[in-house]
Amino acid sequence: MHYVDIHTHHTPHQASSGADSYACIVNLIIATEGQQLPNTPNENGIYYSAGIHPWYISDPDQQMELLRHTCNLPGIVALGEAGLDTLASTPFILQEKVFRQQIALSEALCKPLVIHCVKAWQQLITFKKETTPRMPWVIHGFRGNKQLAEQLIRQDCWLSFGEKFNPEAVRAAYPNRILAETDESLLSIQKIYQQLADTSGIDAHLFSNTLRENVRTVFTI
Repeated sequence: MHYVDIHTHHTPHQASSGADSYACIVNLIIATEGQQLPNTPNENGIYYSAGIHPWYISDPDQQMELLRHTCNLPGIVALGEAGLDTLASTPFILQEKVFRQQIALSEALCKPLVIHCVKAWQQLITFKKETTPRMPWVIHGFRGNKQLAEQLIRQDCWLSFGEKFNPEAVRAAYPNRILAETDESLLSIQKIYQQLADTSGIDAHLFSNTLRENVRTVFTI
């Protein structure tokens, strides 16, 4: 079967599996120093995303410069995680500024945007309507209910589910708006696929093939 982990913080050797077909997108958090960049991108199905997380905004101008450089490296297939988080210590007005800059960069580079959002859904939807992006927006680690899932899907967002999820939201996203990830979980992507397939009442092979096509649509990998 095909397994694609679209968002993980594990190093590639930790994320590797014995699946028939496996790929992962490893997240790089852009900081102002100590940034570790990929040395062997796209080796054995390993890709990368890079973004300025709302928790870790310290020097936005320097971070944006580093992000632009990073996103031009081979193997970077998405921006993010970027987004909005009302529980973060970063001032919300600064989060909005940096998020808007990353939306613009996503559009300029024609790379999808992986989004972190906590208790800022209406603001996120407002941004989506105002910026009218052409690139896909992927809400990573989605745990919301069916009603929120449907609202985001109407705004043309993709939902990525991990270890913790609302079953009704999974069913609302399947088959056309669903992706899967491990994020920081110790569960394997195979286990998460199986749980999502069982929740959807879908044969595991069909579920795997569906997500493989969705990944190709969003990330072109």
